[in-house]
Amino acid sequence: MNRYHHRNPLEIKQLAEFDASIAHLTQTEQRRLRLTYLRDAAQKIKTGQSMLQGYGWLLIPFAIIPIFWPFFIFVWFARKKAGSAMNKQLENALDYWGIHEVEIDEYVSEYLSDSDDLISGL
Repeated sequence: MNRYHHRNPLEIKQLAEFDASIAHLTQTEQRRLRLTYLRDAAQKIKTGQSMLQGYGWLLIPFAIIPIFWPFFIFVWFARKKAGSAMNKQLENALDYWGIHEVEIDEYVSEYLSDSDDLISGL
């Protein structure tokens, strides 16, 4: 494997490796660690989507030049596709572990007292 390859934490292979690493724990501990894992992954997705949105705003000054319009269309579609792909990966991870989004919200509100750590919109 290429040492510069960025591993996606929400790929099924990564989820299975995570499961193997926590197999020795109790079911309750495994579930708590899975919820933490998914909460962190959701935070990364939210950050990635914010970065994509920021990149789009950065390109606005070029909108007055018609030659850049095809590029804008490409960037807009790519941004939409990347955002939906990130959300789909999270949904697949939730399905893989049989966890509902509500459970992540409950876990976050129950175990974290700092409101800055809460994930809104999950």
